Amino acid sequence: MRMQLFDREGILKRLRMLDDDLLSIVSDGDRAEITIVGGSALILLGITPDTRVTTDVDVMETAIQAERLLSKYDMNDEVETFAYRLPEHWRNRRQKIPFDGAAIDVYTPSNEDLAILKLYAYRDIDIMDLHDMVRSNSLDFEVLQSIINDDAELRINFNSEDEWQVFLEHFKELLAFGRSQGASE
Repeated sequence: MRMQLFDREGILKRLRMLDDDLLSIVSDGDRAEITIVGGSALILLGITPDTRVTTDVDVMETAIQAERLLSKYDMNDEVETFAYRLPEHWRNRRQKIPFDGAAIDVYTPSNEDLAILKLYAYRDIDIMDLHDMVRSNSLDFEVLQSIINDDAELRINFNSEDEWQVFLEHFKELLAFGRSQGASE
């Protein structure tokens, strides 16, 4: 079976279909919230090039009414197991995606919180996404550094000192790339 790839319009189409299904489930005037992470979030935010695609829409913090519908629209809530990697106060920094849904509000973590997830995973696609974030001036390195320096905000999420040191090495590489692009001065 051929894997389907989604660009920005494909992700928005799925969100519209989910929104239509939710209209019949949620009470009048009620709205469901959905938080999108990963490459899907970067695509929706317009941070990555128009050519960037994803194989699914990674979802966290889904309204209960939406949970059972996610797989119908190639939305993956298995990323919830990685939620503990997000900084302690990420919800306070969430950003709302412009979406004209009748039943759902769509959010992503802040760009800096998305970068932290990318720094943790650090696969080739994550490194490309991080570079796109730098090139598009979408990262505030001072905010990112502040989150990383706050032990109660992020460090407590790491299981070992070795794991933390690997994360810091990834961050140093991002800083070096930022400097080479004139972005992290």
